[in-house]
Formats: sequence, structure tokens, C-alpha cells
Amino acid sequence: MTNTLQPDPEMLGAAMIGYYQAVQRFLRDATRVTEHNDGFVALASATECLFWACSLEEQMRDNDPTYLSDADNYGRRLIQGARWARNQATHQLAFVIAHSDGPQYPQPDPETLVEVVWRPADEMPAPNREHRNQREAYDQFLAGRPVRITFDYIKGFFASEQNRPGSLLNRTTQA
Repeated sequence: MTNTLQPDPEMLGAAMIGYYQAVQRFLRDATRVTEHNDGFVALASATECLFWACSLEEQMRDNDPTYLSDADNYGRRLIQGARWARNQATHQLAFVIAHSDGPQYPQPDPETLVEVVWRPADEMPAPNREHRNQREAYDQFLAGRPVRITFDYIKGFFASEQNRPGSLLNRTTQA
């Protein structure tokens, strides 16, 4: 059965705010990660970011007929990788983040000695159902890379969608 109801633009806006606020919590929580603290708090806020990002993308994919043809392909692939991470965190209870052996650049805080990165897929439990495209996107765009940079790129993708004529997110800014 096809859903004929369009998502409420106000709720899409609320989800955007939810994503941005979750990213701010993650950035704060990531500063508490040390080589002796794996960062359970950072894991929780990172998982929340993944939840909001995937929820928004799902609404765009399911309700915007121009999304697959007109939305930025890099951003769409990045969200596919994020969906694989979100599924790992929720269905396998995987610890999808890790800390690097040192800072990675560009680094906004020169005092930071530990960077929170996406854990390589082969260090996590095997999923119950494999989604090859999502796993490939995770391996290509997320694994081993700084989490903060991924979330920044996703913010940029959502901003471009808010400015793209015909985009579902473009309707959240019309009032």
C-alpha cells in the first residue's frame, strides 16, 4: 500500500533541528573521549545523529519524486553508509565508533589528541541482513574517517537539499 500522505513540513523542520542539535551534542561528547575512555556518551549522540539523518533521508527518498534524479549523489551515498552504521548500532548493538591513535586534520582544536572515527566494518558483528550498497558506501565514505567530518558533510547535504528546487526539504523553508 502506497502512502499518499505527504510528510508534515513542520515535522521535517523539527527533524532537521533534531539532527543539528544531535551533532552539537556529539561534538561536545567527542571532546570527552580519551585513549582510556572509549566514549559511550559519544556513541549515544553519534547514534542519535545517524537516526535523524536516516529518518530525513528516508522521507526524501519515499516522498520526493525528484530525489533520486536530482539530489547530490555523493550526499545520497554518504547517507547510505550512515544507514549501514545506524543499522549496526541498533540491530547488532555494535560500537560503531572508535578513537584514532592521534589527531586527524583538519582539526578544529589543536589540543585534541584523540579523534573519534568510524570503526572498520570488519571489526563489528556481521549484520543479520546484509545490504551490499550500504556496506560499500560505509567502507568507501565512513570507515576509519573522523565522525565529525561525516556529520559536517551530511549537514552540507541537507543544506543543499533545502536549497534545491523541488526538494522535500525545500518546503520546510517556505512559510
